[in-house]
Amino acid sequence: MNPSDSKVSPKRVDWPKVDALPDISYRQLEVFSMVCRERSYANAAVELHSTRANIKRVCKEFEDAVGRPLFEEAQGRSLVLTPFAADLLAYVSPLSRVLRKLGDGVRGLHEAGRILKFAAAGEFFRGGLFADFLATLQIADLFRSCFLRIEVKRFRPALLNAECDVYFGIGLDGADRLDAVDLGPVPWVILGGEAAPGGPSDLQGCEWWIAEAGESGAANGLLEDFRKAGAQGGSVLPEAQSLQWLANPALIPADVLFFAPDIAVGLKGRQAGNWPTYRLTACLRRNHPYAELKPRLMAAANGNDHGH
Repeated sequence: MNPSDSKVSPKRVDWPKVDALPDISYRQLEVFSMVCRERSYANAAVELHSTRANIKRVCKEFEDAVGRPLFEEAQGRSLVLTPFAADLLAYVSPLSRVLRKLGDGVRGLHEAGRILKFAAAGEFFRGGLFADFLATLQIADLFRSCFLRIEVKRFRPALLNAECDVYFGIGLDGADRLDAVDLGPVPWVILGGEAAPGGPSDLQGCEWWIAEAGESGAANGLLEDFRKAGAQGGSVLPEAQSLQWLANPALIPADVLFFAPDIAVGLKGRQAGNWPTYRLTACLRRNHPYAELKPRLMAAANGNDHGH
């Protein structure tokens, strides 16, 4: 028998699913590559116009994402790549070069004209309030726009480090170096229960929950607003479980009422009614170099009927 006539079954390879890949960002790749080149958090911070603490934090987040240590600190704070980091650098270097060229192109656009970097958490890019508000924002005569996905827990450092110019979200507040522009209420989707309540005073002698959203403490403050308006009891449902109940309302017990912010509703269709609500907010750095930015945001907000 001719060996070439025999059929050999290819060995099955179980490739990891795409959704099992680590959730890494362009910023993490950029910082990782620069730290590898400089062998120093401080030197990388100088090159990237950041701080040593921020660069070290990004590297730690990248380590957590890939599940392996990347650097060991030697004398004089110089860094030594772990074997895993050296192998990883070989794989990501071509991508980093492409991203660097892309970054150079963006910087060129910045020099040719002003670019606004809008950011929000991933769910806001599906349409609704966020998209409708942007459609009313008159900025095309002054700026070009691009959009970034940044999760809520990182919105403050992202703004202060100029990773983005404006961050949109709910349950946000300004700070010493941030301004907040109120864009109006976010109405509720009320799920569960036998009959929909008409207002907070109807929430007596029943079990009810509001979905956690925004910054830590925002939901608890909103819960107190419910109680001041006449509700009794109530609890905050953690974000992970809130997402489960929204994805599958059959999981909600029959005698439980669940309040979730409806960010998919359009500007014209939103009705807050008698309920305390989360607010849609645009945050930006105080004394932003684009002086026209905050007035344009405020003009767009005031041009909508948003509950004031």
